[in-house]
Amino acid sequence: MAAGNSGREPFVIIVGDPCGEFVRATIRLAQQYEVEAVPCEDVYSAVAVMAGAGGRQALVVGMMQDLAKEDSQFFRIARANALRCCCVVDRGLAAGSRGVLAALQGGAALVGSGPEVDAVFTDWLSNGSGRTARMTLRDLTDEDLRATEAELSALLGQGTDV
Repeated sequence: MAAGNSGREPFVIIVGDPCGEFVRATIRLAQQYEVEAVPCEDVYSAVAVMAGAGGRQALVVGMMQDLAKEDSQFFRIARANALRCCCVVDRGLAAGSRGVLAALQGGAALVGSGPEVDAVFTDWLSNGSGRTARMTLRDLTDEDLRATEAELSALLGQGTDV
């Protein structure tokens, strides 16, 4: 826990191999922002951490293949708990990944590489470490849809027609 943390401060749940570079880099990023980082080997342990969060705001970060287990149930659980997710999507798998739609419906941010997590981290912290829960896709605004289209185009390596 970061120095001076009252136990109610936001924290980051990092899903993946604890010895892997992605997890270590994300832990360093959390330390840079003085936010508690809780590494979890898989989504099952992440759900256990979420259950014990006691209403604290959390950002869940992981690779899409790690978060989309069990038919992407994790994204529904995170959404029900008003947690924000950040998924790193392999550009080669983005078009065929069934988890992408579930992640988008759950309000997850999709990025193409580990270093892009920094921008999501900054946005999450600057916006009160939370997000407005969206109950259905009908709650999305035109701006939300444009951003999603731009993100998907970037992930698929396609240029935009702007």
